[in-house]
Amino acid sequence: MHLSNGLAAVAIGSSGEKVALSDGTESDIPYHENCDGGAAFATADGGHIYVSNSEIGKYPDELTGGVYALTFDEENKLKSYQQLLSSTAYNCHGGETPWGTWISCEEYRDYGRCWQVDPTGQKAPARTAITGQSMDGTSAEEHFGQWEAFAWDADDNKGYITNDDYPTKDVSSSFPDHVSHSYQGAIVRFSPDETALACLSAEADADKWCALESGTVDYLKITPSDSGTGGTFEWVADKNDANPELYAGTEGAHVEDGVLTFSTILERYLIQLDLAAGTYTQSAVPFWSEPDNLRLLDGVVYLCTDNDDVPGDAVWRWDDVGASRMFYETDHSYPAGVDFALDNKVMYVSMYGDATYQITRTDGLSFSDEPKDIKYEVDGGIAAGKTHEEIAGQVDAIKAASTGETAPAEEVAEPAEEVAEPAEEVAEPATPAAAPEAASGAASNVAAGTLMGIITGTLML
Repeated sequence: MHLSNGLAAVAIGSSGEKVALSDGTESDIPYHENCDGGAAFATADGGHIYVSNSEIGKYPDELTGGVYALTFDEENKLKSYQQLLSSTAYNCHGGETPWGTWISCEEYRDYGRCWQVDPTGQKAPARTAITGQSMDGTSAEEHFGQWEAFAWDADDNKGYITNDDYPTKDVSSSFPDHVSHSYQGAIVRFSPDETALACLSAEADADKWCALESGTVDYLKITPSDSGTGGTFEWVADKNDANPELYAGTEGAHVEDGVLTFSTILERYLIQLDLAAGTYTQSAVPFWSEPDNLRLLDGVVYLCTDNDDVPGDAVWRWDDVGASRMFYETDHSYPAGVDFALDNKVMYVSMYGDATYQITRTDGLSFSDEPKDIKYEVDGGIAAGKTHEEIAGQVDAIKAASTGETAPAEEVAEPAEEVAEPAEEVAEPATPAAAPEAASGAASNVAAGTLMGIITGTLML
């Protein structure tokens, strides 16, 4: 695993193993398997909680998925690890609500639901109606789906849910036995009704859960412009009028400043909808593998990749100038659940099937502060709207450097900097409860690898 210059990382939970707590004890249960989407939540005492989905299980007999939580105090000491949601399957990604709950989405076509979960575990999890399902679970099969991510627009009080299904551009022949786009992967917009909106006026956050219990849903329809890098969009009540074949296989989602950002895995685009203007832009993602989970921080997109069984997956940092990797791996365990805590001084990310990591900047600054001396691996900001053809040479070079493949001999841009080989010996992990300052102090002890990035980096395993 190669970590960008200027970063330090420590594993705080490894799948199948008990979690070491700050008081010297271990958790009652082992760390969950297939840790996928996640998010960080601030707590009233100055600490924070990182929640993480478990993408495992099978309906109706193997309901072994769910949601888990790592709880830290105000000194960033790990206090507890617990399960929050059980008896579900294939919990993939999700998203946060303004009232402090986690929405866990099941990526399971015939049974998939979206659950509302209290990160503290004080309130029992509950179904939601955000994809058109009834609260009692009696809704028609067509409202289930391969749900991925959830994002809430606090300006307009609406929710958005991506759907990781695989439609084809020839809708007439792809699913001839279905009368709707039920299995075509349309993005859903949830609009709370009057009863649900009234819940948002409640004084206590625990009383705002009902905002997701009743309302209407509609579906995304886009109209591309001739340029192929954007267009207009609308929301339609009948999913048969939507056209998910034009944004096939949607994954991560996040709303920031009135813009809904999501990724598409089939054609590898980042699409951004200006929710008020009704326009959108799209730009080819600057790597060869499928874009997955994502998180925005002050306009910068942190994007995880999932290349199935091929090594080289990474967390990319993509801004208005270009893109570079925060880290990448040399075996195969793709990253997911990227988010920030402690005034953005800590970044969390899980490696699917392996562990969850706490990552810090060695200069002690936050991830929202301007990084130093970035060497961009791919030129072109998000808004540039570049096509895959325009960045193919740079992407091929990066792929060759990180996977060992041979890049095409002609028209390939040189990498911005050589990637260092991993150190032969890697130090033992620091105490999982270590504060960011303690983790960053390990920079002089071991260098697991460097790549073009922010400023010396270490990875502790």
